[in-house]
Parts: sequence; structure tokens; C-alpha cells
Amino acid sequence: MNRIAVFFALVGACLFAREANATDAAASARAFERLSTLVGAWEGKFDDGRRHTVTYRLSAGGSVLVETWALAPGRESMTLYHRDGDDLVAVHYCPQGTQPRLKLEKGIEASASPTASASPTASASPTGLRMDFGFDGGSSLHEKGRSHQRSFWLQLQDDGSYLRSETYVENGSSADEIAKAEAGSAIRYTRITAAQRAGNSARPDDTDAAPH
Repeated sequence: MNRIAVFFALVGACLFAREANATDAAASARAFERLSTLVGAWEGKFDDGRRHTVTYRLSAGGSVLVETWALAPGRESMTLYHRDGDDLVAVHYCPQGTQPRLKLEKGIEASASPTASASPTASASPTGLRMDFGFDGGSSLHEKGRSHQRSFWLQLQDDGSYLRSETYVENGSSADEIAKAEAGSAIRYTRITAAQRAGNSARPDDTDAAPH
């Protein structure tokens, strides 16, 4: 009798694991689909008033979302979003020469539609859907005097804009220092038209001091 009970317990555990993996895969696919709605150009403003643009485009047959930050003349950074098995990952390529890898930790329920509300497992707010990405390794993260992105969240708003906040830490930081790292102020991004982009390019460029 004990062997039969163990057998059915193992079968149940396997079925549960398969169902959980299928749900994770569907959730990452849904989150990627939602992020892909950002394709186009956006403008944000740092706390000191400096404006910057972020563009999104799909590449590699639609399997990669390329996020490009235009920060100053000759200075840009890039984040590539793509699925990796059941996960949705974001690899950030920083002008400092660091390449942290982040993974979606909280996001959109698999059954949610692009216009649906966030699920109980997502970071929900009255104004929109939020996706939280956490550190999952990377490269060139040990050179002193540089920093790297440790986490970020992106929240899609009902009015068509989105909010984003990032947390950076110095390379070589201790576990205690990382735990105490404070997230940056949330910046609101609004979609801009081609005409607006042309006008922006005519403005004098600002000197960038952001870690991107």
C-alpha cells in the first residue's frame, strides 16, 4: 500500500511540475507579447530635466525585442529581451562595458490579454501592469570603478505611457551593500512621432551622466 501511495505521489508531482512549466512558458510568452507593443520611439526626462529617447524594434524573426537608449552623441546602451525556455530574460549592454543578465520575476499571467488587468502573481497597481526583472548573472561585472544594473521594473500605463525604475550597484559590492541599494526614481516615457523626433534631434544635445 505504501508503494502505491508513493507511486501516485510521484505521478502527481510530475504532473504538477509539467503544468507549472507550461504556465511559466505561457506567462513569459504573454509578457514578451506585451513588451512588444512598445515598438516605436519614446521620450523620457531624468530628474535634472535632461531628455532622452528610447526606441524599440523587433529583430531575429520577431524573437528579440531590441531596446536602444540614445543618451548623448556617440553614447547609447542597449537591452535585448528574449525568451529562454520558460523564462523571459533581458541582457543589458552598458557603455561602461558591463553586460548584466536579468530575468522576469513578476509579470503577466498566461491567460491575460494585452488589455487585461495584472494577475495576482504580477505587481499590480490601479494604473497598469508592472513587470519586475531581477539579477541573473552576466559578464564583465567585476571591474572596479564601474557599476551594473541589478534590477529594474517597467509598468505599462492605461494612458499609453510607461514608467520605469532601475537599480544599479557598484561592481564588487557585498551582499549587504546590494541589499541596501536604492532604486532610481521612476521615469515616465511617452510615445513620440517622427515629427517630434526630428524636432528633438534639432535641440542641443545634453551631456549624459546616467549609468545606462
